[in-house]
Amino acid sequence: MSDEYMGIQEYLDKIKDESEERFNNFDIEEIGSKSIKYISDNAYLEKPVWLGGDNKYVCLFIDLDNSSKLSFKKHPATMAKIYDYFTQNIVNIMSEGGINADYIDIKGDGAFGIFEGENAVWKALCCAATFKTFFDKYIRKKFQTDSDIINCKMAIDIDKILVRKLGKKGDKNNNEVWAGRVVNNTAKISSLANEIYDKDAGINKNSRSLVIISDKIYSKLFEKQNYTIISCGCDGSGVKTNKANIWREYNCSDNNNVNCEKVYYTSTQWCDIHGDEYMSEILKKNN
Repeated sequence: MSDEYMGIQEYLDKIKDESEERFNNFDIEEIGSKSIKYISDNAYLEKPVWLGGDNKYVCLFIDLDNSSKLSFKKHPATMAKIYDYFTQNIVNIMSEGGINADYIDIKGDGAFGIFEGENAVWKALCCAATFKTFFDKYIRKKFQTDSDIINCKMAIDIDKILVRKLGKKGDKNNNEVWAGRVVNNTAKISSLANEIYDKDAGINKNSRSLVIISDKIYSKLFEKQNYTIISCGCDGSGVKTNKANIWREYNCSDNNNVNCEKVYYTSTQWCDIHGDEYMSEILKKNN
């Protein structure tokens, strides 16, 4: 409330009137093929107008799994160290040249990245594989104990966006709010991880995290299927194995929270032998 005293009911009436005005003047401004930077720089604050339209962008969402349960067991300083180690490395990898997101936002104990352009799906996929490899090799081993399982949720989807800034005029921290389907649905897809662990006994939650992708992303992978769908035929030490599809299908048509009929998931990470080659081929344009 302002420094000048205002009664509770008067204050409630005031903010209701302001809300009704915003509601009645709500609009969506078509952004066409504008860049993520343009959208971020020009998102409205005072006008109840969201930037959106039919153009689609790719989202990678990464979150620390079951962190609320973990925080009750850990000392606050210990949890802060885990959050810092986990989240900062998401940002570091999402900022890495070649696989960098065009927009990064921190969400609690995780983050999401928005990717644009013809290489958006490939950059997001390589970014997810890189973080998954780092998480399973280093973060999990650093913090996991016999009683506390450290895991994360990762998902990729492509869809429309809606963006607007929320806050007060003059505030320095009026961050964009990404309210379109892509961020919301990607986060919900990532939450399918525990269901998948329960139904797929072949994946050990204690040692392997999952990357989950929507059916729209999976259909795109066939453009470079030798590097995005089929394994390298190596056990990680150079020993040859049979090449196989690294993705498994999961039907989520009965889940009303997720905006897709099925998703695909993998527990595979970058191969120590062929990882560099595969990333290079995946990111190669006009392949």
